[in-house]
Amino acid sequence: MGKIKNRAFPRRQGLVVLPLNKSFPMIGTYALAKIQPQFRAVLLVSVYLVAAQFFLLKTPLQNAVSIAAGVAAAIIGLSFFLEGLFLGVMPLGEQCGMRLPAKIGVAGVTAFSIVVGITATLAEPAIAILQQQGSVIPPWNAPLLYLLLNRGTSWLVAAIATGVGLSVVLGVYRFMFGWPFKPPVFIIIPLLLIASCVFDGNSILRPVVNLAWDTGGAATGAVTVPIVLALGLGVSKTGGKRANSSGLGLVTLASALPVAAVLLLAALLSPRVPGPSDAAAFFSSQPVQREKALYVAGSGDELVKMAAGAVKSGNLSQAEYKLCFPDETAGAGAEEQPLGSVFSSRALLEFFKAALLAVLPLAFVLIAAITLIARDRIRNLDVVFLGILFAALGMFALNLGMTGGITAISSQTGLSLNRTYRETLRIEKTMVVRGVDDSSFFTVPGKGGSEKYIWIPGADGPQPEKFIPQDLAGDVYTHIPVESAVFAEFGEVVGYLAVLVFVFFLGFLAIFAEPALAATAITVEEMTTGTFKRSTLVITAAVGVGIGMVLGFARVLFSNMLPTGGIHLSWLLTPCYILALILTIVSREDFASIAWDVAGIATGPIAVPIIITTGLGLGTDSLRADGAFGIVAMASVIPIIAILILGIIDVQRSKRAITE
Repeated sequence: MGKIKNRAFPRRQGLVVLPLNKSFPMIGTYALAKIQPQFRAVLLVSVYLVAAQFFLLKTPLQNAVSIAAGVAAAIIGLSFFLEGLFLGVMPLGEQCGMRLPAKIGVAGVTAFSIVVGITATLAEPAIAILQQQGSVIPPWNAPLLYLLLNRGTSWLVAAIATGVGLSVVLGVYRFMFGWPFKPPVFIIIPLLLIASCVFDGNSILRPVVNLAWDTGGAATGAVTVPIVLALGLGVSKTGGKRANSSGLGLVTLASALPVAAVLLLAALLSPRVPGPSDAAAFFSSQPVQREKALYVAGSGDELVKMAAGAVKSGNLSQAEYKLCFPDETAGAGAEEQPLGSVFSSRALLEFFKAALLAVLPLAFVLIAAITLIARDRIRNLDVVFLGILFAALGMFALNLGMTGGITAISSQTGLSLNRTYRETLRIEKTMVVRGVDDSSFFTVPGKGGSEKYIWIPGADGPQPEKFIPQDLAGDVYTHIPVESAVFAEFGEVVGYLAVLVFVFFLGFLAIFAEPALAATAITVEEMTTGTFKRSTLVITAAVGVGIGMVLGFARVLFSNMLPTGGIHLSWLLTPCYILALILTIVSREDFASIAWDVAGIATGPIAVPIIITTGLGLGTDSLRADGAFGIVAMASVIPIIAILILGIIDVQRSKRAITE
């Protein structure tokens, strides 16, 4: 037993054993140093969201205690998860990259890379959060999008995972054979843009374009990026003569190929779903339409529930429902299930199971590859096991904290953003006035003729309010107060601009909490021997994400002024990516790989949930069928342009310094 123990944990031999009274202070100092950076970054964006609610949107924070507990859990979870990645998961990935190519050849590396890419993607929390936007998509507005985000979520995740798996293969090949970085980008990105423009011309496929590009940013998150970078670093150390020693360039492919995979999946499914329509046409009993609607719903019972929900939301009248479903009663099965607390025992168990499923399968694949395929001994096995434990515990606390804390705040903020440009019904202040008679009313001249008003009791006496006939039943009038928009006196466009200013700083601050970006910035500073400062890279990426969020939110907001078609995502993405490709041509190979990788790294486990949940609020208020999809895509492309420009300037500055 002792021999097995010494073989498995060789680092334990000869270690100095400290008493508890000396070890605990050292552990405390170590833990504090790891938690402090996450505390500052996460707390900064959380305080910004809360302050915006109070001072800009003038709405109280709901569930403040549970949100505070969630933010604390996110800070602790992010700290544990990062430490677990650095101690356990990333060393395993790097060792696989160094040992496997020589042992199993190209075919073996191909199979292994696909498995690692798929396993890492299935563990991404941002993918699950992306699916939450499906709740705001009416099935009749975008049937294919609704299908992918509801009944077809397993197909969507499989497509994303396959795309990441294939991208890992291409990335590993690049390092094994010394392929340059730029050619794959010049091939893949233009093809994706062309496909997106073609899809935009099809009413069924158009809403999926935004989802597809968002998956590229969501797929490269807390789990995928560290593994991809570690694997690339390991392979690059034994790769061809042109291999980049930094291991950069893999994340770009991991962001791009999932877009292609989702677009392909959408194209395959599109013949089986109906086109966008109103609710009555979607639920029509016409045979071909009913067959396609049933495919979207999954079953007849589910289709009836969807129709009952449409009746409840006012999108389908009782008469239309009866015409579509003569044997059913409207409202059956349409009850909403109450949401449980994220801190309930059931929710905690689900978070714990999700954390184990996120970390353990990936760790098992890496360990099995090293021990069984490469037949190598895992270095520092005790530290690796500790890292895997930290990663699992950190993932549990991070998912809990993001759901119950940060995304809860951003969701509340997103739902309140329309207060800047639109009147708000204050349901919680509803007042019932009884004994209404002729003396309760009076008329005043208006632009379209006389307008009728009613006296409503108030704290300072009766107040005049515009009369709404449907709110009167007999002598009982139900008054729902209407609160003016925050910027009502300046107009709707000024309210839109206020939202855009808010989201710029939100994107800017969220980036500082991204763990993978900080690690990449350190690598870049080392690559450039200190000429390209890590702080410069992070700030540039933050500005890029902020501008990207402004463009993404502006597309949603100003599309409300163009209800017939709105602003298509491809109209913004195409010129941005063309500019990025032009800048890539004149950029150095290393800076190009840095810029394109940062695009995927910047939209990680902190930024993506914040972007998605904040955009979700505007998505419910959007006239577009695809809601707020596409914001993550815009937040990913602008940092590429910003860093490429900065890299070109840095190179020119270095050349001038040398000549002088």
